[in-house]
Amino acid sequence: MTAMTARMTLGRMVSGFWFLVSGFGFQISGVKGVSEGGRTWCADGSTNRLRPALRTRNPKPETRNPNCGSALIIALWTIALLAMLVMSFALDAMLEGKVNVYVRQRRQVDYLTQSGISIAEMLLLSYKNASSSSTSSSAPGAEGGQGVAEDVDDKWLQAKLDLQHGSARVDAYAVEPDKPENGVVSVEITSADANKWPINLLVKGDIADRIWENILNAIGLPMEYQEEVVDSWYDWLDADGTVTGRSGAEDEYYDGLDKPYQARNGPISSVGELEMIKGIRERPAIFSGGVLNPEEKNKKAQVRIQFGLKAFFDIYGETVKINVNSAELEVLLTVPGIDGDSLLANAIIEERRTGANRTTSGDASAESLLFKDWNDLNTRIPGGVPSEAEPFLAYAPQKYFEIAVTGEAGGISHQIKAVAIVEGDRVRYLRWREDP
Repeated sequence: MTAMTARMTLGRMVSGFWFLVSGFGFQISGVKGVSEGGRTWCADGSTNRLRPALRTRNPKPETRNPNCGSALIIALWTIALLAMLVMSFALDAMLEGKVNVYVRQRRQVDYLTQSGISIAEMLLLSYKNASSSSTSSSAPGAEGGQGVAEDVDDKWLQAKLDLQHGSARVDAYAVEPDKPENGVVSVEITSADANKWPINLLVKGDIADRIWENILNAIGLPMEYQEEVVDSWYDWLDADGTVTGRSGAEDEYYDGLDKPYQARNGPISSVGELEMIKGIRERPAIFSGGVLNPEEKNKKAQVRIQFGLKAFFDIYGETVKINVNSAELEVLLTVPGIDGDSLLANAIIEERRTGANRTTSGDASAESLLFKDWNDLNTRIPGGVPSEAEPFLAYAPQKYFEIAVTGEAGGISHQIKAVAIVEGDRVRYLRWREDP
């Protein structure tokens, strides 16, 4: 029922109610007593003379006609009931109107997010061919990169150049430029396979040991807990039944739990699976962050874990590398060669944000602020970066991408987060979440 239909129905009911109340009014006029000359006239024609109180010391009680006043009470109750019904229908009509407005705005926001997804796909399919001297034949939002005029400058050039080095962002873009009040969409694309360490590739060995050590030091885990966590991870990943080191755990340990389960003995499908591993399952703060020993009543003796392991690992990636152009500060600190050097890690982030030390070959505004390769990185960072870090750094997306799209209109927002992979001329989604 639309708001218009509700109002028409309400009008018809009010009219009916008016005739009904009018009928009761006629009944009241015939039933209610009329006082005249000390008498009360009732509907049946009988009279009750009102006798003065001083005429007799023991006056005989007047006999009241039971029909007098009953219709008035019925009419009053009926009017009250009808008023409640009218108010109820009015409230329903008002609420329905608000719901219709919300649904219309929500649909508009949904269209905005779909436009954002189209922008993200366009960037993913065309960023590799972009250059600082590019002009584009594609108008914004044109499907498949096909545009309307070859002399139109590429509005997405900067985003494509940024994406070549690992991340791109389009802020508050109005799909209808002449009507920004109709809503805006924001798009952010980052490399998903080099922003964090690929947990499934950290098999037992010197490289994995080094990375694990840097991560556990970064989160603030005391040394006495570290060996158990690392050894238990190796046992969870490997396919053999041999316990690693002094503190590892194979199926024998997990079978003895109150709710037993078996070790994965292979690659995990979600980083959250780390919470099932010995050494982490007993201390949830190692994975999520927080107080390691909440049972300790002395606040000064409590150990606080920063970030947690979930901030450093992902399941995507085909090489043990971190993208220097898109990784967060805490992850850069764990790269071998940087090893917790906060001054160096902050210098990298500041330079990729401002591009203060870059050298340009032409129009600086048309060139990416991000690092092109190892030589570019060392040239732009004062004092350079230790050569030990070179094998662990990447400068461009490899295969997987994280997409975040947010549409906003009329005070309503809708967000889509997805993980995608580019295959030829199409984008395939591996994970899709709305309003996470």
